[in-house]
Amino acid sequence: MIGKKREKGYILGGGAVADGKGLFLSDGALRVEEGVIREIGPSGSMMKGDLPFIDVKGRLILPGMVNFHHHLYSTFSPGFAPLGPTETFPDILENLWWPLDRAVNEEILYYSVLMGALDSLSYGVTTIFDHHASMNLDRGSLDIAAEALNRAGCRGVLCLETSDRQGAEARNRQVEENIAFWEKHRGDPFLSGMMGLHANFTLSDESLALVAERKPAEMPIHIHCGESVEDFLFCRRAGYRGPADRLNAFGLLDGKSFLIHCVNLAPEEYALLDKVRPAIVLNPESNANNRVGTPQRDCLPDHLLGTDGMSGDMISALRSYYLLGRGNKEDFARMERMFFSLPGERLEQYLPARFGFYPGAPADIAVPDYVPLSPLNEGNILGHLLFGARGGRAFLTAVNGKILWYRGEFPYADLDILRLEARSAAQSLANRFPLQRKGGSS
Repeated sequence: MIGKKREKGYILGGGAVADGKGLFLSDGALRVEEGVIREIGPSGSMMKGDLPFIDVKGRLILPGMVNFHHHLYSTFSPGFAPLGPTETFPDILENLWWPLDRAVNEEILYYSVLMGALDSLSYGVTTIFDHHASMNLDRGSLDIAAEALNRAGCRGVLCLETSDRQGAEARNRQVEENIAFWEKHRGDPFLSGMMGLHANFTLSDESLALVAERKPAEMPIHIHCGESVEDFLFCRRAGYRGPADRLNAFGLLDGKSFLIHCVNLAPEEYALLDKVRPAIVLNPESNANNRVGTPQRDCLPDHLLGTDGMSGDMISALRSYYLLGRGNKEDFARMERMFFSLPGERLEQYLPARFGFYPGAPADIAVPDYVPLSPLNEGNILGHLLFGARGGRAFLTAVNGKILWYRGEFPYADLDILRLEARSAAQSLANRFPLQRKGGSS
């Protein structure tokens, strides 16, 4: 367990301190006080003073990981059978995900976010960009999600899915829910908001025009873009080159926009993305699961990595990205940037801090539960993560210096009690889910 002395500060060392972009100490340590990194150096020179020393015993000490696209409301979905066929992507939505999100109530939302966030922390994830959906629960839904994230202790950038599925009045509420949450958390180092949009094919021109009119100019969007061929064809039939072009036509595409998937795009749209440079988030495990195809990585500008609700394990997502690619030098260079350099750069655009291993930076730390046996150096960290850190579980995870996961336990959470409470919420979801077969509410 974590003692009170460690709550004030500690030295974390005895392993390789690395950030994948120039910092590498084979036996390094971080001095953490008042939630920030005060000093970085060799373990031997840092073991001074009265701060307790936490020995990671040869493991990697890395900056906290970021999941750039998650669906925490899907935490209770394992074991749920679809209510109909799942041959096509629209079938999957209509017979699984849309009935599930219509069944979400306050209790289900709270515990799915809480347990999903705790699961993510156990994999070394310290920040989650969550794309929430609950069509029969829109007002106040993001505050409930934020309360659960705060209890777990991790950072979050949240949004509520907006679409035409429930009609114009519901769409209007969803737009206002996103704006209100974003305004409420401006300048908050732990929570921020975005304008959540489902996908082009569930948003009319009228709806996109409304979003463009109501959304503050500096508020970014978070949208599934070209995930399926249906999304692409919808935009083509409407007279646009594709999904990115349609967003651009409504003034919704800029350098802070979050475009998820980008699998089915028109050739001309790659030049647009290269010019605008939005945040592009790929989700290899989800794309494989939904059989929507694979993105043309070489045509896309720098991109990030998410799990799209599949899990909280970012190392597993990274491995899937590698296995579904060509495994060449270009892929490795791209993965190093997407996993180490780009996350901190992007995160600073949405939360007010400089993230990474710097004196004065928030102490967001991930220590994978993996002890390298073969030689470890600055040039082969990625290989160790891909082929050594199997399973992705962390030995230690800290957010803002607070150690939230350590040696297989949550020091500040009684997991047995939480599991009992969460099972009750999951049972409620299981009872409500079949009732949504034809879009009803309960």
